Amino acid sequence: MNAIRPGLCSVTLRAVPVDEVARVAGECGLAGIEWGGDVHVPPGDLVAAARAREATRAAGAEVASYGSYLFAAGVPTTTEMGLVLDTAVELGAPNVRVWAGFGVEAGTDAYAATRDGLARFCARAAERAVTAGLEFHGGTPTATVAGAQGLLEAVGAPNLFTYWQPPYWRAPTSGEADAAEIAALGSQLSHLHVYEWAGPEDRRLLAEGTDRWRAVLRAVRASTDGWPAARYAFLEFVAGDDPGALRRDAATLGRMLAEPVSTVRP
Repeated sequence: MNAIRPGLCSVTLRAVPVDEVARVAGECGLAGIEWGGDVHVPPGDLVAAARAREATRAAGAEVASYGSYLFAAGVPTTTEMGLVLDTAVELGAPNVRVWAGFGVEAGTDAYAATRDGLARFCARAAERAVTAGLEFHGGTPTATVAGAQGLLEAVGAPNLFTYWQPPYWRAPTSGEADAAEIAALGSQLSHLHVYEWAGPEDRRLLAEGTDRWRAVLRAVRASTDGWPAARYAFLEFVAGDDPGALRRDAATLGRMLAEPVSTVRP
């Protein structure tokens, strides 16, 4: 049975200072934080990385990942890759989230460049005992399970995995369909981004999606485990970007994770 820990993506509280993000996460009982590279810990800012690392520890949590935007806008340079890895190491992050490039399609030169760039990045990350996780996202080659698996296989790096999040860019999906995606990914899955949306502009409380998330969490627990570290369910993008909504969602997630497996089976 694969354990899942509750966590927080710092981008959920983009406008909140680092110390406050960590404090709220700790108060909510969230065990780990994925620090974002857009605001809180920019690539190359080792002072910010150290500040976030210490704030996380002080809150009784751990740094679970560095949420970079590497590859989102194309294949990065060697220097850009190095800055992200230097920052992740200073942060104490065992994992770096990366992207697969918007508008990139399989079979194109851009896809081949992305594949080769990811292979180079993963080789450098492995030298530092860091894993990489692909953002599972619309508009990229990883918008579907098949697309994510195809890219993982094309890169062929043992330290490259994929995230999963509810595919809001498609038609509404059921909990059973989402759980089937988790089962299909199996040992290729790293972390989860957790939210409940009725649409991209219609964020709901997580409590409205407990049936979906129980099915997803059950599938994660039952999956073949190839992920080498703790697996996190990171809360992301709560209703109204409201810390109060985050607290309620954290309580809901905590209750679901604490439920005996026998009580969440269909």
